[in-house]
Amino acid sequence: MSEEEQKNGDVPLSQKKEEGPSRSIGAKPAFKKEKENFIRHEERTIQDFLLDHEPLKIACNWVFWILGTLVSAFAFAYGFRSMIAPTYQIDGAAVPHLISGGISGMSQVILRIAELCGFPQTADAENTFTSVAYALINFPLFLIALRFIGKRFAFITLLNVIFSSILIRVIPESWVQIFQSMSHDYIARAIFSGLLTGISSGTAYAIGSSTGGVDIVTYVIAEKHGTTIGKYYIIVNAVTVTLYTIFNALKLAQNGQEAFGEVAMSLYSLIYFFMASKTLDLINTKNKKIELQINTDNENMAMLLLRTFPHGCTIIDAVGGYTGKPRKVIYMVVSSNEVKKVVSLARKIDPHCFVNVTNSVHVYGKFYTKPMD
Repeated sequence: MSEEEQKNGDVPLSQKKEEGPSRSIGAKPAFKKEKENFIRHEERTIQDFLLDHEPLKIACNWVFWILGTLVSAFAFAYGFRSMIAPTYQIDGAAVPHLISGGISGMSQVILRIAELCGFPQTADAENTFTSVAYALINFPLFLIALRFIGKRFAFITLLNVIFSSILIRVIPESWVQIFQSMSHDYIARAIFSGLLTGISSGTAYAIGSSTGGVDIVTYVIAEKHGTTIGKYYIIVNAVTVTLYTIFNALKLAQNGQEAFGEVAMSLYSLIYFFMASKTLDLINTKNKKIELQINTDNENMAMLLLRTFPHGCTIIDAVGGYTGKPRKVIYMVVSSNEVKKVVSLARKIDPHCFVNVTNSVHVYGKFYTKPMD
């Protein structure tokens, strides 16, 4: 380039790019914004509209919560009537029931202990004792839900219990007998009823409530220890069924009756609870924690992630083994339902970043979880 060109500022375009100022995050976005598809555009439009109309937003939320509660209650009620405790008979004989867990199972355990200690073994006495024990155990659980979780959680949980009780009574017998052919296939009954119970509990957790009883206990424990709910669900119910089987077998033996059938049904009941816990964990992703390890050379990656998600991260200075260039390794723990969003944002910021996703068994410390009102 000649001296005259330098004086007039006539610098070639290629050289201007090379000699120009370095790009900064303030001068240009850190990543290219992708064009939204039709569904995302409409979803964002609806969200913006509801943000500007708060009463309508609250009304829509309650409609969604009540519809979800009805679905949850129906799934449990139908599974209970058709698979867990069928009310119909075959060849004049009652269909054997699976052993119920939860609060009803706990009240039955207390009843069997009382009967071994001399409590009257009459139908009226058993019904009265079971009803009182069921109410006494449930009452402090609702207080726990109010105190440690939230008012909305407790209220919608109460609605779920009421809807379930009503639906158990009003579901037509013709609907229940659709699966009458598998009445004596206890494994199929255990799997199918576990699937419906898991859908019921999972749907309730997804809308920010529960089905009551043991679900409240397992939810509080899982939140405290930062792990999945299904594991505690099956532990609590397995202990309940085992205790009930032991004390009921002792009662039957005391009366000179055969106890083997009761033990066999308890084993099928354990299959039912295992299936329910796995279905619950499959649907409910809120309590699953995932560790992300993001390897990048973009120094703004951590800042943008912190601004977008309510979780902290740890940054480690590293050197690429192949390139020998400095890099950043970002460690971040998020909920399972946030993983896709985090990875998507990270790859928008740095298309060449390396992301490793690992399941976390337990998370201890301050992990932000959206509170339930």
